[in-house]
Amino acid sequence: MRKTRKSKLKGQKQILLVGLFVFITLMTIGYAAFNTNITLHVKGNIKTKPVDMGGIEVTPVTEGDGLYEDEYEEGRYVYRGANPNNYIEFNNELWRIISKEADGTYKILRNEIVTNMPFDNDNYRDKQSNGAGGTYCANDSFGCNAWAATANMVGSPAEFTNESYTGTVLLDSSLNTYLNGEYLNSITSNKEKIVDHDYNIGAVVSDNEDLSAQIEGEKAYKWNGEVGLISHSDYINANSDMNTCGTHSKNNSNNTTCRNTNWMYISGTWWWTLSPSADRSSSVWGVSNDGNLLDYLAYYPYGVRPAVYLTSSLSLSGSGTQSDPYRIG
Repeated sequence: MRKTRKSKLKGQKQILLVGLFVFITLMTIGYAAFNTNITLHVKGNIKTKPVDMGGIEVTPVTEGDGLYEDEYEEGRYVYRGANPNNYIEFNNELWRIISKEADGTYKILRNEIVTNMPFDNDNYRDKQSNGAGGTYCANDSFGCNAWAATANMVGSPAEFTNESYTGTVLLDSSLNTYLNGEYLNSITSNKEKIVDHDYNIGAVVSDNEDLSAQIEGEKAYKWNGEVGLISHSDYINANSDMNTCGTHSKNNSNNTTCRNTNWMYISGTWWWTLSPSADRSSSVWGVSNDGNLLDYLAYYPYGVRPAVYLTSSLSLSGSGTQSDPYRIG
């Protein structure tokens, strides 16, 4: 009798334990499913906040052509891809919006080459100028790669360095002088929308693999003015395939792919950036005819694509396509 009662009690305990295990398992599964459903529901309802582009709302994207949040500079948005809708009519010409800056200004780039000319004329500032350009420029011949005189750089540093050479720069580059003189004077429409702005003019190391560090290096020196050029990093950052093309080294190694996902590329054309090479005082980075970023001697006559910053108070109309570019109101 006792054995029978013990057996029944043992069986009841086993049933209770199994039932408890099943209950806990079902509760765990149910909670996980409930929690997943909440997470998916919340994520599904998170919407990217549109960016105000002169009164037009543009929603940032994370792939393909369009406006991207710039992961390298907080509050900045950049256009990336083969042909995003970033056309803007300026000076009765087609330009392209590079970025909306954190301060609200718009950085734009002329869609085509204005002219071909040296970044810096030989005998003007270099070793052959007998000291007219300063001690930095006197380190080499074939022009000088500093965009501006140190007196005209932000903060007026005593010297300029590209890590390979250090010294004074006494004159702006001949291209800087042209763009902010003759060229600026030729702008006849919406000229009042141009604002003085800082351009990053620090040197760039060849074949680097770190775009964030490169941008910080470009920021080491700044020039404040009206008409400039793009920086080396501007070109890389215009690519929608950053995994494949997002550094100097990657862009050049994969140029046949990268040039097809970068709206700045112009087939068959060489043109200047304003970024000096860190290797010598006479070499400047430029975009080649096949999409590579190469350093060229400053006295070579390559293409010029001006860049300017427009006021943050723009009022725009249009859709940003080539046939219906943004128009300044």
